[in-house]
Amino acid sequence: MVTGTGTGQSEGDYKEATITRWAEDTAKVVDWLAEEHDQDQVVLVGAGVGGWVMLHTAQMRPDSVMGLVGVAADPDFTETLIRPALEERNPEVLAEIESKGIADFDWAGKPYTMTKNLLDDGKRMMVLNKGTKGIPITCPVRLIQGLGDEEIPPESALKIADCLEGEDVVITYVKYGRHALEEDDADFQRIYTCIEDLERAVQRANYMINMIRPV
Repeated sequence: MVTGTGTGQSEGDYKEATITRWAEDTAKVVDWLAEEHDQDQVVLVGAGVGGWVMLHTAQMRPDSVMGLVGVAADPDFTETLIRPALEERNPEVLAEIESKGIADFDWAGKPYTMTKNLLDDGKRMMVLNKGTKGIPITCPVRLIQGLGDEEIPPESALKIADCLEGEDVVITYVKYGRHALEEDDADFQRIYTCIEDLERAVQRANYMINMIRPV
């Protein structure tokens, strides 16, 4: 089983980046691992917007994605957080995005860039508006969320868990943990622990399937 991380650092024009494109690119990586390296089972790790991407990729490749680890995952953030905040506090920024296709602004005390393509695509790619068990993902999922997250509300992890169809969903809250969740070695160790837990869960599931399979 191979573990992958979100979308990583990529070349290209940021104005053309969208959730759809990132999810499709990630699905292509999953296919490549199966075709070129005989790795037909993967665990996806998505941090921030990567958590949104992994939810779509898991639906696109349900037979290949055997587990998900979300680190401060923020699906739908363009519609549930960014757009409402700009409409209320910075309508001029939203107008600039609409007219120029891109604009910079401060978000949670840090510089942030938003594009019209990402906003428009984000509206189409929402997943948390599907309701309870509305996201057809049944593989095991582990969510790590900081209680001190300055970018997204900590209860977002609860919303994700509620919307997932599968029942094997575990949330780990990190006291004082900020959005990046990379303050010390313990933050990275939590990710590794989740991956190991998912690998054991998949092994148990495969064992049970083999046990009940007709001879």
